[in-house]
Amino acid sequence: MRRFFLVWLLLLTGRAAAQEAVFSKTVLLQDLDSLTAALRELHPGLYRYQSPEQFDSTVMAARMAVKENMPLREVYAVFSRLVSAIRCGHTVIVPKTNWADTLNNAHFYFPFQVFFVQGSPYLTFNRSTNQDIHPGDKLLTINGRTMEDIRQEIFRHLFSDGFNESLKYRQTHDYLFSYYYNCFIERTDSFHIEYENARREIKTATVPALGMKEMQENTVANPVNQVFLKAVAHERPYTHELLLDKQKGVAIIFLRQFFGGENGEVARKGLTHFMDDCLGKIRRSGITDVIVDMRYNPGGYDSQGQVLLSYFIHEPVLYYSSMHTITNSSPLLAHSSLSQEDLAVIKDSLRKQPDGTYRIPLSLNKTLDSVRPAAHPFKGQVYFLVNGGTGSTAAEFTAVAQYLQAGRFIGEETAGNYTGGNGAEFVGLLLPHTRMQVTIPLVYYKNAVGTPRLIGRGTLPDYPDNYTIDDALSGKDTARELAYKLIDGQRAKVKE
Repeated sequence: MRRFFLVWLLLLTGRAAAQEAVFSKTVLLQDLDSLTAALRELHPGLYRYQSPEQFDSTVMAARMAVKENMPLREVYAVFSRLVSAIRCGHTVIVPKTNWADTLNNAHFYFPFQVFFVQGSPYLTFNRSTNQDIHPGDKLLTINGRTMEDIRQEIFRHLFSDGFNESLKYRQTHDYLFSYYYNCFIERTDSFHIEYENARREIKTATVPALGMKEMQENTVANPVNQVFLKAVAHERPYTHELLLDKQKGVAIIFLRQFFGGENGEVARKGLTHFMDDCLGKIRRSGITDVIVDMRYNPGGYDSQGQVLLSYFIHEPVLYYSSMHTITNSSPLLAHSSLSQEDLAVIKDSLRKQPDGTYRIPLSLNKTLDSVRPAAHPFKGQVYFLVNGGTGSTAAEFTAVAQYLQAGRFIGEETAGNYTGGNGAEFVGLLLPHTRMQVTIPLVYYKNAVGTPRLIGRGTLPDYPDNYTIDDALSGKDTARELAYKLIDGQRAKVKE
């Protein structure tokens, strides 16, 4: 199972210390005012999880944290915490655009891959030259600070829907934990760690901070990694394909990502062609049990979730119950991808509602229409594999599909809020002085689902995947094995 992966999220960046600019308190407060004004003017979900008074309090805390002569790294920590408090995975602030250069060239990395299993932090790839620390050792402290304290502080700056933490755990894997540690905990030349080895012995070690090239070389050269490297070498990076396991009588549809395309219609056609082809082959094989693997699927066009759902329903259903925005004419809309023609249509079509919002009509967004069954929907048993990397459009799909009881869900809580998020169209702004880049969604979504089990959380699995660190290190796909077990159990019931 491909659990260990490098997530290159477009919400990361940084600067080497020698390149950092320093900003006065006056200009930082001006940037903060620009940010908060834009959020109030544009963000439809600003008060989805907080009251106006709570947001005002968060802004005041940010103003108090602004000091004279602050370097960008410290400024970003203040601003990102404010944005994180909105609890919207699609609202993002980055310090600058060429973050990849920093990741490749900087020498501030914690030289281990950190992987959380059921909330506990383990060391996996050892990217240092130390040969006493092995994959699977449990990380307890870094420079005298407990890992739980470090985790909580880092999570306060990450962007995720609602009270969901499954995405944040996924965001801290691989090199990104090192990056976040540098951004939000400390910049240091060395790390004194306390860890627990496989014999339950508490050990300590001090290792230097390293650069990307050194860590890549050490990963291969350090002999403690060899067994783990072999375990993950055979892993296949499935994207979208079909696997017919005729021995088990099970088909697996891999949808680790949706099809791209220049627009929603192109994307819709691409996924329709793929699913028609998959289900045609499944029907001809006589297989009646299907696993749909959507782990790590970050989303795509809204229409793609609806296309996928159409193959697992047998009557028309609503997918979204409503969508709204809070402006139809803000000058800041000029910073979106909407054309002048689009903006004119929006201004004419959106009418202010009694609650002050602007409800989006079906005439402007066809995804508000009912989803109709595909010409040849699947009629057997369906098992969906999901995790904290299942987000955005993929998370909307899982919410609606679970509500409709279209299949059984196995794995981890998904990344997106069960009842809906914010997205569709976005405004991108550069703050005037720091030039930090802000992305603000314009549309508030309400999924056509009932009351969730937990407010502000993702789709919760019907069957949690409670894997261990040993399972992860061996490459064992416990979620898929659990699906096979459920399939065998269902078949046994049918025979009774």
